[in-house]
Amino acid sequence: MASFTHTTTGYEKHPTYLAFKTFLDSYLIERNYEKTLSYLEEEFYSFGTGGDEVASCKEEFSKLLSEELGVVTDPIKHTVTYIHAKEIVDNVWNILAGMEVMIPNKKQAKIVYVTRFSGCFRLSENGFSVVSMHISEPSGITDENEFLPFKYIDENQLTDTTQMNQIIFDIMSQSMPGGILSGFVEEGFPLYFVNDKFLELLGYSSYAEYYDEANGLGISHIHPDDVDMVNDETMHSYSTDTQYGIEYRLRHKDGHYIHVYDIGKKMVLPDNKEIIICVIYDMTEDAKIKERLIKEASHDALTGLYNRGGGIRTIERALERYSTYSFAFFDIDNLKQLNDIYTHTAGDIALKKFAELLKRNLDDKTVITRIGGDEFIAFFKDRLEPQQLESTFSELVQEYHDFIEQNYPESHSSVSIGCVTATRKYSFDELYQMTDKLMYDIKNTGKSGCKIIKLD
Repeated sequence: MASFTHTTTGYEKHPTYLAFKTFLDSYLIERNYEKTLSYLEEEFYSFGTGGDEVASCKEEFSKLLSEELGVVTDPIKHTVTYIHAKEIVDNVWNILAGMEVMIPNKKQAKIVYVTRFSGCFRLSENGFSVVSMHISEPSGITDENEFLPFKYIDENQLTDTTQMNQIIFDIMSQSMPGGILSGFVEEGFPLYFVNDKFLELLGYSSYAEYYDEANGLGISHIHPDDVDMVNDETMHSYSTDTQYGIEYRLRHKDGHYIHVYDIGKKMVLPDNKEIIICVIYDMTEDAKIKERLIKEASHDALTGLYNRGGGIRTIERALERYSTYSFAFFDIDNLKQLNDIYTHTAGDIALKKFAELLKRNLDDKTVITRIGGDEFIAFFKDRLEPQQLESTFSELVQEYHDFIEQNYPESHSSVSIGCVTATRKYSFDELYQMTDKLMYDIKNTGKSGCKIIKLD
């Protein structure tokens, strides 16, 4: 999928960046209520820095926006300091951006906030729309090696003391919507500090309870499949003295996993010990919406299987990981005849039934795809012996035959299958062409049945 960052040449002209800038300008600079709302989808959702700044639809956000504009009417100047944009499905983009936001107060002094914007934008022929938005808790302008300072910027004065920093840190740790966790820069990140919001996020009633279950390690509750990624990102941040931002899963006390977004950086304590401190936000609802969007874009509406694009992408990724596998091509014979005799509704029923038979007869590790029309593909992540495959396919062919005989006998619809098993890497196109030829060999000898070969 496509992506760009603030270091990509010409990113300012990318349609997604222009959509992002147009939306921000209408919201922050123009402070235009109607124009801002016009960009939002009806099911738009957002959450801001406060517990009451949550909107689950456009209507709810409109009320929050109206209240906000009633308090702050002047333009809010802002500068985008960095941006990371990624196309998660066709024409749907996730954006993470850092911003410096300048808000004048009643004394006309200038307060500079460092904040982060994350959102989802959908681009179409009719323009762009905003699916979701999140603005993270602001923090003050920071210098290197400062412990979460908060600076008040004024033309005549600058307040920045250790005592003030500690007060602000204490307030933030109790009031911000995200959890705070920090650990020493050692194997497993031994725990240094967690706040109440973090404990609440994971369902614990006390620090002692969490500490005991975590065995004193900050990395203990991370999903096993995400640990290496989190370690790599955290240690890269540590070695380069840069801030990181990553998504991963954390285990709740009751055993289920929540999706979180973690923003962190190395800090140095007064005794020169180094820690990684991070702010963690619950992104579970974001993850659910992202999964729904991805599923809608990559799955066939009729059968629930992968569609052509989603299936090919998934199989190509699997081919990068697996060197022993099986690849099968299925074609439903005489589907046109079934449509002509019994209507297209009957044809759809037959397609859905065949998809159900594929899911029932093949295991959960198999990637099953409706490649188009009456053609299906199955990618087996384990190489299976021809005898095993032949037994599975014979049962599948017989079950489909019984269904047709009972419901649409005059169509004489059946299934032809071509399959290869391999012990080295081939491209998707090579496998497709080989199995397509095998499947047509079956068709040319009377249709119905399977042909399987072993590849070296």
